[in-house]
Amino acid sequence: MDADRLSTGEKIAGASAVLLFIFMFFDWFTAEVSGRGGIFTASVGGNAWEAFSWIDLLILLTVVVTLAVVVIRHSNAIVEPPFSINAAVAILGGLCVLLILYRIIDPPGSGEEFQGVSIDISASVGAFLGLLAAAGITYGGYRAMQEEGTSFGDLGDQLSSGRGGHAGGTPPQQPPAATPPPPPPPSSGQGGPPPQ
Repeated sequence: MDADRLSTGEKIAGASAVLLFIFMFFDWFTAEVSGRGGIFTASVGGNAWEAFSWIDLLILLTVVVTLAVVVIRHSNAIVEPPFSINAAVAILGGLCVLLILYRIIDPPGSGEEFQGVSIDISASVGAFLGLLAAAGITYGGYRAMQEEGTSFGDLGDQLSSGRGGHAGGTPPQQPPAATPPPPPPPSSGQGGPPPQ
């Protein structure tokens, strides 16, 4: 295996995917619990696996797909999906960026109150590191698309026509070339050369 088989974008996306997986175990959110009249206060942290109900699974899927693309490209395996696999990485990474950013702005379960006990949840360092790593996956996937000569417009064309991209399906058959016209018939004269 040769690391030179990977494009710069694929290297960036792969490194970012490894970092995102590691950052999922960091504290993403901190919950501060306060009792009535401030009698007690406690602080508890939660990582991505504990804080989300389904976003963590999407993040994990993004990490797995990104690393699978890196392994496929690194091993020079022949895989011909009907679309650019680097586009899939860029799209999944972008979706993770949006969802993580949404949860940083509006943390899960924040502002709840139960029988005089209030819970205030705020984003911790893991959420911000995860956001940066997801942005790295998005950028790496997009850059790899540019390096292979694919754009999102091409991706739309590929998916709407049902054909693959640069390594995709077979092109449509061209009609056979027209047969050339027959040579002109000989002149009706003597058959000799024309007079000068």
